[in-house]
Amino acid sequence: MAHWKSRAFNKVLERVMRQRMARCNDVHEMRELITNIDQYGALINAPKLIKRSPCSWADIPCEWVDMPASDDNLLLLYFHGGGFCFVSPNTHSSFIARVCQKISARGLMVDYRLAPEHTYPAAHDDCYRVYRALLKAGYDSSQIVLMGDSAGGNLVLGTILQVQQSKLPLPAAAVLLSPVSDMEMTGNSAYEKRNDDPFFDLPSLLLMRNTYLNGAPPRDPLVSPIYADYLKLPPTLIVVGSEEVLLDDSTRLADKLTQAEHPIELIVGNGMPHVYPLFSQIREAGEAIDRIAHFLRQHDVIKGEEPAA
Repeated sequence: MAHWKSRAFNKVLERVMRQRMARCNDVHEMRELITNIDQYGALINAPKLIKRSPCSWADIPCEWVDMPASDDNLLLLYFHGGGFCFVSPNTHSSFIARVCQKISARGLMVDYRLAPEHTYPAAHDDCYRVYRALLKAGYDSSQIVLMGDSAGGNLVLGTILQVQQSKLPLPAAAVLLSPVSDMEMTGNSAYEKRNDDPFFDLPSLLLMRNTYLNGAPPRDPLVSPIYADYLKLPPTLIVVGSEEVLLDDSTRLADKLTQAEHPIELIVGNGMPHVYPLFSQIREAGEAIDRIAHFLRQHDVIKGEEPAA
């Protein structure tokens, strides 16, 4: 059972996110809401000594995120969530900083193009171009961990598919937080959890999906990786909350990867909401970051022995 503080946080999240998102008539209103929430310091809880530096890769705006422990020998390439329609730069940079401090990496967040101004495949193309540019600049694929939450998890999988098609080297590992893997939303959890999810209601998800796809077929493997025929994947960690409408997007994807004998680990946070590792207010978020570091160490992405608890 989730800690009582986590259950209380779910109630707060339902009022701050779900109820207010449900009242939005379009993604522009959603974007304004998310921008306001992203500026609320108590929710963000940015770590001390975080350093954020704007940059550009392949003419796509990005942001370096560094902490005192950051080392250029390991790069966390991060694709943010936001339904392909909005971005929370303060929320995501704070989370990236906490992970980077834990794994001694530099973070690079991609500010990919957003819908409705830029529909499919704009976001997918931007993320792939940044990965390719990093390789051309001299980064070894063994130095790069791809990570993304929600829509960003979808973009991680889409980037890996494009990397395979281009015969480029795969990243060292992939970490997916509540990834969107089935744009058709055929998983049972989309309906079984529709009243329990404290983050999203189903109509809000459908609005964001339809805005980005703009008529593109939802079964296209690039936008619904659950339907892709994977040739090879790096070690992949999936972290998801048990209370999500997107729960089956993770569990079904994990089943498929397991059957294909890929190195895969699935963590289902009991009682947890969508992308729960982002919320440092709950202890399960810190535990998830510990699990991410442990997974990367298990697969020799991070060198050295496990630090003492």
